[in-house]
Amino acid sequence: MGMTDSQFKGFIRFVLDDLIEIQSESNTEKQSEKMKKVIDNLQKVLED
Repeated sequence: MGMTDSQFKGFIRFVLDDLIEIQSESNTEKQSEKMKKVIDNLQKVLED
């Protein structure tokens, strides 16, 4: 089952918000942890 255009845009907004939050993180260790979490979540989406 696929996504509608608006669902896909919503998904992209969530990813973009996470990436903006990661970019603003000053602690590089926390930044790395958050990036790993986003990557893991994206991988899970691809596997579903």
